[in-house]
Amino acid sequence: MRTALGYIRISKEEESSISLDYQRSEIEKYCQREGLQLVAIESDEGLSGKSIEARPAVQRVLHAVETQAVDTVVVFKSDRMSRDGIESLQIEKLFLLRSVSYLSTTEGSLTSESVDDEFMSYIRAGLNQRERKLISLRTRQALSRKRELGQRVGGRPRYGWQVISGEMVKEPSEQEAIFRMKELMAKGYSTREIVKQLVLDGIKTRAGGYFTQTQIVRILKAA
Repeated sequence: MRTALGYIRISKEEESSISLDYQRSEIEKYCQREGLQLVAIESDEGLSGKSIEARPAVQRVLHAVETQAVDTVVVFKSDRMSRDGIESLQIEKLFLLRSVSYLSTTEGSLTSESVDDEFMSYIRAGLNQRERKLISLRTRQALSRKRELGQRVGGRPRYGWQVISGEMVKEPSEQEAIFRMKELMAKGYSTREIVKQLVLDGIKTRAGGYFTQTQIVRILKAA
């Protein structure tokens, strides 16, 4: 029996779209119907399809293809793997080079060396990239409308602030940290020196780690 590895993904912009559970169920049913031994399903949750670089699960899938650890990879739809046109074509080329089948529960076989199928891969890659840009456009429009209505845009508030009862208010301990950064900057400290001094002062980030130079520059710029 040929082995199969599944891959599912949903981004923050698509939380009202095809759920991970539905994608998983469709892949399981597809493998059972096609007589494939499903060994695992890798999942990237809340991660954009713009690029594969920042998605650990898809990297594991591609590594399995590169090493020919499985015979087949199954996705719900090709845009789950990538919505970048060039990346999509490179991924399909990798499958062909390693002789690993690339299947979609909704689109069928995604790898073939026939003239028509190769042509369709370009069409598919272009459509996936177009959809990514449309999603980005719709998201920007929705956020812009929220700002026009005076509504708070989602996401975590910037360092030094917190949300209480729907309103942005200063976070005392973080404001003290910002004040200390400004104080050190006024004394002529470089960002590298500020990092070292904050460590000595025991001042940490919101996540409990130590500040980097990049974080300090960003915080001071926004303060």
